[in-house]
Amino acid sequence: MKKIILALLFVTGLSAQTTEIEYNYLTKGYKETVTKGLDLKQGYELQDMFVHNETSYQFDFKLFNDVSTKKTKAILVIATSNLWGNVYYLCVPIASPELELKYNDYLQTWDKDILRAYSFAQSRILTMSLSAE
Repeated sequence: MKKIILALLFVTGLSAQTTEIEYNYLTKGYKETVTKGLDLKQGYELQDMFVHNETSYQFDFKLFNDVSTKKTKAILVIATSNLWGNVYYLCVPIASPELELKYNDYLQTWDKDILRAYSFAQSRILTMSLSAE
């Protein structure tokens, strides 16, 4: 739980605006990176934040950090359907209204079951961080 709190503090205090290049890498390019066994985009690192498991889905939240500035540029969410094996790569953008709209538009393509599970995962992060204060 302390990791989650530190990660949230890290994101809110040491974050920078997500660019479209970063957004596209996390939603499209990262999948290629993983499937081909390539290195992460140069100049960035991923930091584990929180994993939420339930019967039907798993959500793995990771901070996408710029190595040179030490700032979090976005949150990568790897959503996996335990029933079908589908894997989805989401970018939760920071301080970018246009990319936030893009992110929300993508979520609208999900069915109610995965949205419910994702909402619960996000709620767990929030409530765990608040309960530790």
